[in-house]
Amino acid sequence: MSNSEKIKDKFKTDKVKSVKEELFEFDIIGMNCNGCAESIKTYIEKLDGILKVEINFASESGEIIFNSEQVSKLKIISEIRKLGYEVSGEDEEYISEQLKKKNLKDQRFKIIISSVLSLIIMILSMKDHIHLPEFLHLPEKILLPVLTLLSTVVIFWCGAKFIRGAWNSLKSLSFDMNTLISLGSLSAYFYSLVITINIVFDLNISSLASSTEVFYETGAMIITFILIGNYLESVMKNKTQTSVQKLKDLQAKVVNVIRDGNEMFIPFKKVRVNDIVLVKTGDKIPVDGKITEGYCVVDESAMTGESLPVEKSIGDDLMSGTVLRNGFVKMQAILVGNNTMLSKIISLVKNASSSKPKIQKIADKISSVFVPIVILISIFTFLYWHLIADAAFDRSLLFAVSVLIIACPCALGLASPIAIVIGVGRAAENGILFNNADAIENLKNVDTVCFDKTGTLTTGKMSVKNIYTRNGFSEYELMKYIYSVEKLSSHPIAKSIILHAIDNNVLPYNKVSDFKNESGFGVSALVNDKKVLIGNEELFRKNNISFPEIFYNSGYTNLFVSIDNKISGIIEIEDKLKDNAVNVIKDLKEKKLNIYMITGDSENAAGKTASELGIKNYSFKTLPDEKEQIISKLQKKNRNVAMIGDGINDAPSLASANVGIAVGSGQDIAIDSADVIFVKDDLTNIMKSIVISEKTVRIIKQNFFWAFFYNAVAIPLAAGLLVPYGIYISPVMAAMLMAFSDVVTVIGNSLRLKYVKLEK
Repeated sequence: MSNSEKIKDKFKTDKVKSVKEELFEFDIIGMNCNGCAESIKTYIEKLDGILKVEINFASESGEIIFNSEQVSKLKIISEIRKLGYEVSGEDEEYISEQLKKKNLKDQRFKIIISSVLSLIIMILSMKDHIHLPEFLHLPEKILLPVLTLLSTVVIFWCGAKFIRGAWNSLKSLSFDMNTLISLGSLSAYFYSLVITINIVFDLNISSLASSTEVFYETGAMIITFILIGNYLESVMKNKTQTSVQKLKDLQAKVVNVIRDGNEMFIPFKKVRVNDIVLVKTGDKIPVDGKITEGYCVVDESAMTGESLPVEKSIGDDLMSGTVLRNGFVKMQAILVGNNTMLSKIISLVKNASSSKPKIQKIADKISSVFVPIVILISIFTFLYWHLIADAAFDRSLLFAVSVLIIACPCALGLASPIAIVIGVGRAAENGILFNNADAIENLKNVDTVCFDKTGTLTTGKMSVKNIYTRNGFSEYELMKYIYSVEKLSSHPIAKSIILHAIDNNVLPYNKVSDFKNESGFGVSALVNDKKVLIGNEELFRKNNISFPEIFYNSGYTNLFVSIDNKISGIIEIEDKLKDNAVNVIKDLKEKKLNIYMITGDSENAAGKTASELGIKNYSFKTLPDEKEQIISKLQKKNRNVAMIGDGINDAPSLASANVGIAVGSGQDIAIDSADVIFVKDDLTNIMKSIVISEKTVRIIKQNFFWAFFYNAVAIPLAAGLLVPYGIYISPVMAAMLMAFSDVVTVIGNSLRLKYVKLEK
């Protein structure tokens, strides 16, 4: 894959390749386990026109690419709802939140009903073992129908979602947690129902002559405990998704715009490019754009990390996700909808949270065969106890039910997604965006870190230190030529030269043509019919322009100026190190990481910066394609390389590195060009991102260990392995253990990521 292809592959918009294809993103409410997500995926994939389906249980979201000529969004939503789940589109955040609240409320109500009825069933079933009032000592032919009725409500109404989930799994020819719960609870229920019918109607079936005990309380308590576990899991999952919600809270929901001379309030998604947006004190800035009228003070801390409010006036940029603290402005909308900086960040965090690392893909393969294996173990358990150990039918059945209920495939399915959601969210809170889950997994393996210099290790805020002239030009006259060319460039150095010219009251020439930007070399143009070149030594060597005998060799960046192919001056540019650059390099060295600096600057400028930072390995006068070659050479030496640059000029090297990290600030950053993006221009985020990577992967491995350990120990115990030693797990106890296993072992363990210390 070429570098350009690799970069494009990161763009979310590239998921849709054809004009006939559409991307539908949505939230799903009502899933019980990872198996529900797989069942939905398998079912929807069978519809005509469906090209790709991704359903994520941990983030309760889905993403479908479909051919709009063959199937519609309404059809997709209808089919998912037929499976018993609620769906809300990405633009229906309020509806989604209300549906989630309603779902939790319904769960609480069913838990109360299930708990009360199960308690009644338990008490009535134990009438011979506990002291009850006389009126509760019901005749058997009345008691059994009462127990049947109560347990029917618990299993088929309170536990309806498990039975529905099992049916959906069966239709898609897959098996999940719902299958095990349904098999276990229904086995106890229908066995008890057969016994009840035999006794109540005096059928006197000979094979049931010795079977008089019913297990309605077993089926009811299984449903009750698992409902409680599901509810706790839902509550804790919501806590893992707070980071995305915090980002969404930065977004203005309603926007005041002037369109066609009329002032109106419209939803954020309805704002168009070039609309005039009115923003007053206290408002969240809804889109990215420029101020056309007014003055304001803006709090940009959430987006750039700048703690102090920033003053803005006509011509200045405003960014979505920031807050206008004082003043009133009119702004022209430039980036709207999903193209705003805030929308891209939210999208990136959601996509990374929904993606799967390599380790989870292995677990998914195990999970796909886990339930069938458990069912086989359950059948074998029944046959062993009934046929070999000569246990009674009902006792053998209870062992088999315990095996079905205690097994927990959910723990395997949640081991990675929950940790990824929390890890990505924790990173986002610190201005660190992971483009995908693989980036989290790969970053901890990095042993070599390559830095770009300008704008990464240095502030990138260039300033002109000196102007040296030759061939009879005065400094003012030379600056007129320089200003005339550089005003057409957007390079950071050009901006510093323009500011220097303005500060010195230099006016550019009007007659400028044939402007060219020579990437990595400099710029050129015709000014008053004279050919002007401004750039590094390589640009002049390419144009066969000879240098004077004496160079101005300093620790600064030198740009040479020629007019009509004669060296006419030298511009000396200085750039300062970022405040925390020295400490960051020191911290990385303490982690035994190899540090390289790769820059296009001169040897002296590169050497000066490397010396100040204590970096021994550095290159200079390096062009963008040569940076990529350096990365490749390091990789051939079996190095895992992270490249840290500005995300724009360093795109090829960022793409070729094992982990590409783009450092920027606000709108200046190319958000789709790297595996990891630092939205806040803070080098300390390098160490923070490595810590998050290490801790997240460690938590994932711990989750897998506990998931496997739980099942490896629990299933044999439920099958009766330790019965000879008096240790026995009943189906009700199995339900308790299963209900809380993923809450404690996986979700509880993953939540520790929210409190990991990132600072040294």
